Amino acid sequence: MCECNQTDDNEESKFPIQTVANNKEKYVTYQVYMQRFKKAKESEFYLECLWILYAMIEDRTSAFLYHIGFTAEQKRSAVTGSHKIKKDIREIFGLEDNKNIKYKFDTLRGKLNRIEELLKWCEVEHETLSNFQKNLVEIMLPIAESSEFRDTLNYLELEWRDKRNQLIHTLFNKNSAAVTAELCQLVEEGYIAVRKLDDAVKKVKKYPIRSKFKIQ
Repeated sequence: MCECNQTDDNEESKFPIQTVANNKEKYVTYQVYMQRFKKAKESEFYLECLWILYAMIEDRTSAFLYHIGFTAEQKRSAVTGSHKIKKDIREIFGLEDNKNIKYKFDTLRGKLNRIEELLKWCEVEHETLSNFQKNLVEIMLPIAESSEFRDTLNYLELEWRDKRNQLIHTLFNKNSAAVTAELCQLVEEGYIAVRKLDDAVKKVKKYPIRSKFKIQ
């Protein structure tokens, strides 16, 4: 699941935390948190599991958008700086006439929604497509036709993310026994969803669409 060639796309902060410097550090960091996840799950420390899973889902959705050429090389929460590709992306999301364009690559909800919009776009026949868009359809169509992957996106957006937010923001207003049962299910199903996302990332990563179209 670890993609050691990725750069970090954290938003600027008054108190920045040091990021990984190279592929080796990325791999080590991934291993550390996977071990923490396993230990936390065995000890029923489900809140820690939930935190790690959320970060993993953020990472996998960002990786997905990066490998299909939608996001910038140095900042994964921003659209690519390649003007021709950016124009194609606007067409895909119907943003051509939008003066205040928001690509929504900076939140989990936004990324999940954009991926779902992209899958729907790939399933529709288009009269004219750019070369980039033609390549994108070729890459994405097998994924778009996977009901398993679509179900994963829907579950993360419509159920998992909402329940996680409830537990994070209103934990002390919930029945503790009910919370424990809910957390256990969220951890189990969340991890399955992460694996499905990772499988999709591996599929799109096989196509060198970024290098082919010199996407920055």
